[in-house]
Amino acid sequence: MKTSRNFKILVIGVLTLFLMTSCSNELETETFENSTLVTVKLQGTPSAFSKANLEIIDVQLRVLEDESNPNAWVSLNTVNTGIHDLTKITEDTVVTLVDFEEIPSQFIYNIKLVFGDNNTVTKNGLEYVLDIAPESDNASINIVGKQLVSNKVYDFVLVFDTDESIQMSSEGSANLNPKMSTEMRLFNLF
Repeated sequence: MKTSRNFKILVIGVLTLFLMTSCSNELETETFENSTLVTVKLQGTPSAFSKANLEIIDVQLRVLEDESNPNAWVSLNTVNTGIHDLTKITEDTVVTLVDFEEIPSQFIYNIKLVFGDNNTVTKNGLEYVLDIAPESDNASINIVGKQLVSNKVYDFVLVFDTDESIQMSSEGSANLNPKMSTEMRLFNLF
């Protein structure tokens, strides 16, 4: 009788363990059949400026070859909009702008940061409003040229060259002509 009871407890324990293990495996192997996950991070470079504040209002991907098509640019869910001091996010420090957003697996032509109007730089204790170069159209665009593959995580780090992007004029104004590079890391989901 006691053996039968021990056997029942053992069977129930094994079944419970099996059910818990199978549920956890399902969660670990969630697939993104026709999509990928994307993160976008911002980083500055060491600078001669004491502050370089840029207002980021959007991050976009160009997914169509024809840039004039109204659907060519797709906005991502930018989780960290606002003003970021590039002099504080250098070397091993980054600001996450897009955090694991699921997007369709497709060809990405470009990635773009869209700037707001609150962009300033501080040098020798004086703050200057940054005038954005007209050809920049309030954005910084980098070439990606990459076909995204399903079930992968793409981690884009936009490295903003602060000193190359900001020029001080002899008249005392500051101009922003964004110079940025894109580093991409690829991770498997499982």
